[in-house]
Amino acid sequence: MGNNTNDRNWAAMERLRFIEACAWWKGIVQRQDLVGVFGVSMAQASSDLQRYLELNPAAFVYNLRKKRYEAMPEMKCILTVPNLDEAVSRFLDGDARGTWISNDDAGGGRVSVLQMPVRKAAVEVERRIFLAILNGFRIKVRYASINSGKEEWRWLRPHALGHNGGRWHVRAWCEKNGDFRDFTLSRIGEIEWSREVTELPAKDKDWETWVTLKVTPHKDLTIEQRKAVERDFAMTGGTLKLKVRKAMEGYLRDRLGLAMADGKMPVRLLEIR
Repeated sequence: MGNNTNDRNWAAMERLRFIEACAWWKGIVQRQDLVGVFGVSMAQASSDLQRYLELNPAAFVYNLRKKRYEAMPEMKCILTVPNLDEAVSRFLDGDARGTWISNDDAGGGRVSVLQMPVRKAAVEVERRIFLAILNGFRIKVRYASINSGKEEWRWLRPHALGHNGGRWHVRAWCEKNGDFRDFTLSRIGEIEWSREVTELPAKDKDWETWVTLKVTPHKDLTIEQRKAVERDFAMTGGTLKLKVRKAMEGYLRDRLGLAMADGKMPVRLLEIR
């Protein structure tokens, strides 16, 4: 006979986390919530609610007239870290088991999710790049360069992956240019299969070097605007410190709308007409 103790403990903990999420985000918890989501009995739901109150007595109180538990303003979460995305997915414009609400099906117009264009490489490209990084393979790729405006074959020696918040790129030694460069995966049309192991000709100093950017509100903002920006980015003493690899600094500056160190902004590839 199998031992279901761990499974039962896991299921019980999931119900307790659900109770906490309901109280935190909805402000109320009812036995019917647990029955509807987990299929437990009313008696089990009552037991779970009492168990949570033992763990977190200041979380909520029972409203006898409305027959429900109501969250206290000073409630603290002890089993979960509150996450707005999860709250939207679980509770807003749907039932407790709701799925993510897209821009097209947000019931009642209370949620709208911006759908950005997906810049995704072919799975075969992703696989071979991953294998090359993992095993130190030298590979030949057909790459469409924005800078040169040409699509051509070139030899790369990949050693790392980077994500700029919108797309993946591979960090690799480019034999054509004789230095380390970033290559966007979605611009790779083909990769020849290779198991040729090779050493990097040099250290990628920009990848190995970490820099700390000290971000502050713009000097031209009013005092009130600066305070708003400081609160928006959770700054300490009017400064936000961000640690990033030197090779990724340009992407971070671009995402934050900051100028490059030389005063120039990265080239924009899209425009709104």
